Amino acid sequence: MMMFDDMGICGDMDFFSAPFGEKDAATATLAALRTEPEATVEDDYSDEEIDVDELERRMWRDKMRLKRLKEQNKSKDGVDIVKQRQSQEQARKKKMSRAQDGILKYMLKMMEVCKAQGFVYGIIPEKGKPVTGASDNLREWWKDKVRFDRNGPAAIAKYQANNSIPGNNDGCNPIGPTPHTLQELQDTTLGSLLSALMQHCDPPQRRFPLEKGVHPPWWPTGNEEWWPHLGLPKDQGPPPYKKPHDLKKAWKVGVLTAVIKHMSPDIAKIRKL
Repeated sequence: MMMFDDMGICGDMDFFSAPFGEKDAATATLAALRTEPEATVEDDYSDEEIDVDELERRMWRDKMRLKRLKEQNKSKDGVDIVKQRQSQEQARKKKMSRAQDGILKYMLKMMEVCKAQGFVYGIIPEKGKPVTGASDNLREWWKDKVRFDRNGPAAIAKYQANNSIPGNNDGCNPIGPTPHTLQELQDTTLGSLLSALMQHCDPPQRRFPLEKGVHPPWWPTGNEEWWPHLGLPKDQGPPPYKKPHDLKKAWKVGVLTAVIKHMSPDIAKIRKL
């Protein structure tokens, strides 16, 4: 005992000095005290009465909250995509502007160093107005005679109509413009194209004065086989017989498609315009 007293654990020796039966009882009591709180918690949880209606209301609220969160995330993603497209469009315009400055710079250098007599250039971007330029001695001819800003996009539209791939639209005329291509053109460009082409239709538009309200036979009525393929709203209706620049953009696309389809059999005539 003196050895245990020196180690400082003499007080714990009472446990070892107790009879064997009492030690078992103490151990069992200690184990019961340790497990009793857990059992109590389980009993409390299992005895809790859950209101079905309240649970359904909670589930409905969680469902609506999840729906709102998904819509918010979707809206945020849409805004991010729009901002990304706007950023890309601005970067593209800057590159186009720098390229135009470079073209003009080298054109002027060619006249100065290489003794070129004059120059003209024209660029038709995927979106936006055509970009043109000319030396002083050719500017009037380029602007008033060639009229590239108006005839350039028209020439591209005619080329696309002449070289379209057959079979894209079943039951439709294989020769015709791509609707999505026309819809990407600016509103003013579509109006200029219509003004240029309508006078060369057969019969020409001038034989059907607007004030009389009788449209030419090539003017679309909305009942054409190819009309649904334009992707126009169903409630849009056929285009009214008005001046090209007075029409909505969706109607301009429809009328221009009809005009090009009307003139496509005589593609040589279109190329000469």
